[in-house]
Amino acid sequence: MGVDALYFRVSSERQTTENQFEDLLQIAQRDNSDRDWPTIRLLLSDCVVEEQRRSSTGALRTVYRVVPSIAAQLAEYCVYVEQGRSGRVGAKQRPLFRQMRRDAALRKFDRLLVWKVSRLGRNMREVLDAVHELAEQGVTVFPIKSQVGPVTSAMGKLLWAINAWFAEMENEERSEAVLAGQARAREEGKVLGRPRVIFRREEVVRLKDSEKLSWSQIAARLGASVGTVRRVYKGSTPGTAPCQNYVERAV
Repeated sequence: MGVDALYFRVSSERQTTENQFEDLLQIAQRDNSDRDWPTIRLLLSDCVVEEQRRSSTGALRTVYRVVPSIAAQLAEYCVYVEQGRSGRVGAKQRPLFRQMRRDAALRKFDRLLVWKVSRLGRNMREVLDAVHELAEQGVTVFPIKSQVGPVTSAMGKLLWAINAWFAEMENEERSEAVLAGQARAREEGKVLGRPRVIFRREEVVRLKDSEKLSWSQIAARLGASVGTVRRVYKGSTPGTAPCQNYVERAV
């Protein structure tokens, strides 16, 4: 039996993410490879961290973020953990997905386990291109929650096409529902996006240089995102003006 690679895309829902990990691990551990599964499980438990962010209404919500350094360690075991992004973001823009394809070309594994077809991408053409490319490299893609077959067979091609089409339709319907909700909220006079965050640049510099806090800790302290506080720090200049220009809006 060959080596199984695992590809995860972390969801915003904790239960979905944990189910992905456990379901795929149970199958992969049967491949009889000499990988250190206790270490892999430990890394997976530390790879995704919870963060509290404020919604457009000011309420706190929990989001899940992949720790890049730990994801890099897992990739050495052919376990790829990707930060979940919009379904419209192409697979080629996902770094761990690109690394997985490079490792497949190097014959580091024989089978790729994913939770569902939609984990590969929610564009029908993108999914099918990836599956065919991996098949040409001798890698079988096995989505454990989707009914498919070998893409090299006529029936397998049909099943993959149907599942990829459904995944794309689900993504389109979800996007249309979000846009419709935003349009309705605008008509009702509601302000969309995250609330304005006002803080001083000097505070970001002090927290980073004096208190030696991490970017995520600074972001949590100020109620902003990691990207915002990083930009403020890099562009910091002397002065006492409140940082009102770094306003985030939901896309």
